[in-house]
Amino acid sequence: MIWDIAEQKSTIEGLDAEGRPDPAYAQALGLLRAPFGRRALAFAVDVGIWAVLALPLLIGAVPLVAKLATGAISPYGFLNHPDFLLAAVTAGVSTLLGVVYLVVQLILHGVKGVTIGKAAAGIRSVNVRTLERPRVGAVFVRFVLLIASGIIPLLGPAFLLVSPTFDPEGRGRGLHDKATGVWLVDVRRGLNPYDQKRMRVARKVVKAEPTRGRSALPSLATPADPDAQPEYRPAGRVSAGVIGMARPHDARDRPAIGLATAAPAATPLEVQPGTPVLGGYREIVQGQEPTDAAALPTARDTESAPAGALGSDPAPDSVPEPPLAREPEPERAREPERAREPARAAVFGLVFDSGERIAIDGAVLLGRNPDAADHAGARAVALADDSRSLSKTHLLVRSVADGVEITDCGSTNGSGLIRAGTEYAVVAGTPILTTEGDSVRLGDRVAAVVRL
Repeated sequence: MIWDIAEQKSTIEGLDAEGRPDPAYAQALGLLRAPFGRRALAFAVDVGIWAVLALPLLIGAVPLVAKLATGAISPYGFLNHPDFLLAAVTAGVSTLLGVVYLVVQLILHGVKGVTIGKAAAGIRSVNVRTLERPRVGAVFVRFVLLIASGIIPLLGPAFLLVSPTFDPEGRGRGLHDKATGVWLVDVRRGLNPYDQKRMRVARKVVKAEPTRGRSALPSLATPADPDAQPEYRPAGRVSAGVIGMARPHDARDRPAIGLATAAPAATPLEVQPGTPVLGGYREIVQGQEPTDAAALPTARDTESAPAGALGSDPAPDSVPEPPLAREPEPERAREPERAREPARAAVFGLVFDSGERIAIDGAVLLGRNPDAADHAGARAVALADDSRSLSKTHLLVRSVADGVEITDCGSTNGSGLIRAGTEYAVVAGTPILTTEGDSVRLGDRVAAVVRL
């Protein structure tokens, strides 16, 4: 019997319809191009180290070679010169150190995306298509192109090093970068592509489709970000209800939040330091009182109102006609008014990156294998965790009037609240109020807060 085994081809995310890397995808992940100033600093550090390693050659061998070149000594005198042995030793030492330094730099650059200079400047190199390591072969060809540009002295290397400044994509990629598929990114202000955990979370959040037509949720812990990046909508399968864009950062860079609540508003918000509600949440009210709806004319009142009642002057040539006499209508029997049904309370839920939906109708305990013994009345829900990033008992989720309250149960990899494109660390044991439009991170899993 012959078995047909289908080949599994890895799918590269972030490519457009023509198979080219989409800059919007990398921007949505939080990857930023390396600044030109720090790129120049990294290049200067790498070249400076090489110059230090070449000092023995410059000091011991160059003076003797200069004498031979100027004709001060003959070739026979050069080989029998008293300083020839010193020159040969210093030249050998510098050459050996230079070769070792070059090999180490190429291996580090191809495997880790970093050289000594790039590490000092906070820069990493990635493959522009896969956003992973660029590989040794690509960085070696890039180095060869830089050396080959020296065929045209000064002008060649200068043109190649300045070419990143006129990249039409705005990524700062030079001619040697485009020829080898290399992209230099900033890991100080943006996401580090070699942080596998943060990259997985960012890809999961960006892979989902953002909620359409939803306004930003102002919060005490989340100020409006005028430089927020545009949401990315990739083609292909999406999970309904999950928001799209986030920029995860290192836990040390994310502000930790305590108790906070959010409410959508179109006017500036003022926090009234008054009555605490919902176990410590401070009530947020709008700065202006809403207009009384009863004082506004309805569509029926507008139709039945005579001309001029709404402030418009009648036409000068028009003469009002007397109303026609109508026969009195017979009184209809009044039907008993039906009792109005009470408004249904809003029910919230979580939609995970896998498409799984969990309704939060009470207290729900989430984790790899949650134990509800210490949480009376909580419903335990086990989540699939192939990456082993979830703790056994990770997060307690509780339904409240305005959204979902989350409490980290002292998990190993922690939890986070993603709001308006920024992730905030959740302090273990501190309840946090989330509302529709937010996302919650549990280890490497991401779930959106939705209204069911």
